[in-house]
Parts: sequence; C-alpha cells; structure tokens
Amino acid sequence: MRSDLDPILLEVLRNAFESAADQMALILMRTAHSPIVRDAMDFSTALCDAAGQNLAQGLTTPMHLGSFYDAMRHLIGQYQGRIAPGDVFIGNDPYLASGQHLPDIYVIQPVFHAQRLCGWAATIAHHVDVGGLVPGSNSLAAVEIHQEGCDCRS
Repeated sequence: MRSDLDPILLEVLRNAFESAADQMALILMRTAHSPIVRDAMDFSTALCDAAGQNLAQGLTTPMHLGSFYDAMRHLIGQYQGRIAPGDVFIGNDPYLASGQHLPDIYVIQPVFHAQRLCGWAATIAHHVDVGGLVPGSNSLAAVEIHQEGCDCRS
C-alpha cells in the first residue's frame, strides 16, 4: 500500500461507494414490477471506476458480479470516445459477459464529473421472459442460443 494514502479517507470512500451500490439495489427492488427482481432478488448492482473495475457491489446476488468486468471491458472498448453524459447502455450478450444467459440484462450508465468520465453505475437483472422456445425463456430443448430468447442488440 502506498504510504501517501490516508487509511481513514480510504475507509470513508469505501463505505460511501458501498452505500451507493446498496441504495441502487434498494431502489431497483422497490420499483421493480417483476417478481423475480422484487421478491427473488435475482439482480445485482455495482459501481465501477472509469476503467470498468468493480469498486463496490450492492447486497444482492453476488454470482452476477463476476460478469461485470468482461461486460464493462467490452462496452468501453466498443464505445470508447463516444460516451457522453446521459447515455445508458443496455445489453445481454452472454458471449461478451462471462457466460451470463440472455434473460440477464445489463443496464449501465456512465458517471461524469466536470465533463470527465469517472465511473459507471451498473445493474444486471434476470428478466422472466425474453422470448425463445417456451414461456420463461429457459427451455431444456434449446440447442442454440437464439432458442433461449432475444439478444438486446437485435
């Protein structure tokens, strides 16, 4: 650890980031119409730095959080230089996000301060039905990805 870092300031910032990620989770849960989000809490929230590294995660489903790094890396790589305040990115490509499946949809918003990208607010939530062979999108008979549902990019 660098000697010029103030451990008290670091702890204050850590708690502030975690509190913000928890508040994101509470707002998402309280405003959700979907019972899988509202009741089963099958979603996750995170704050990331400008490079897409996870700074804090909300108190929800931690298994999603491993996919944030790859999703952020691909998003930043695809839109580098074209990201502006007010943008919101929505995606569900499991090949670009560590193998999540199509019903897990990301909603990611860049965070700016003084016109400079300084971080990201990210969520991922399981949606009950995004198309596919059967209601609920998860068919045991599916043999290719498009039978599971619809890619947000389509």
